[in-house]
Amino acid sequence: MQEEEVELSAGNAEAALAAGLQGVADLGELGERGWLSTVAGHAAEALYRLGRDDEAWQMTETADEAGAPDDVITQMLILQVRAKVLSRRGEHAEAERLGREAVAWGDPTDALAHKADSYRDLAIVLSAAGKRDEALSALAEARAFYEAKGHTVGVANVEELRAGLVASLEA
Repeated sequence: MQEEEVELSAGNAEAALAAGLQGVADLGELGERGWLSTVAGHAAEALYRLGRDDEAWQMTETADEAGAPDDVITQMLILQVRAKVLSRRGEHAEAERLGREAVAWGDPTDALAHKADSYRDLAIVLSAAGKRDEALSALAEARAFYEAKGHTVGVANVEELRAGLVASLEA
């Protein structure tokens, strides 16, 4: 799981996916479901980043089947990936609803990096829906959580997204 998170942060979706698929297979073989759900959630994110949306959705189903209904991180990952997949399909209202639900799951926790990720992903969904000001606000929230965590890579990623969004507004 940590290898997936590091590779995703580094922008290496292929390596994250390889680690995730191996982890899902190994944990499934052992009958371990708690960690499998989270590993599958990260694998779904890697698949999404690779543009393999149908497989990403299927992997969220694997995460959902293995995960507990109160597993906050797994539920957030499922919602975030599904929101972005739906957004890419043009289903903006449902994508936004799922993105906001992911944020709501994380809000009461102290999982700063996961909270930041959920706001970043909400910004991606909002931007795709043409809600640029709301997307910028979500990116500001993401940045604040990344900064509080000391997650400099996350801050840099948010700044890259923000710069692209601002450039699209100025165009």
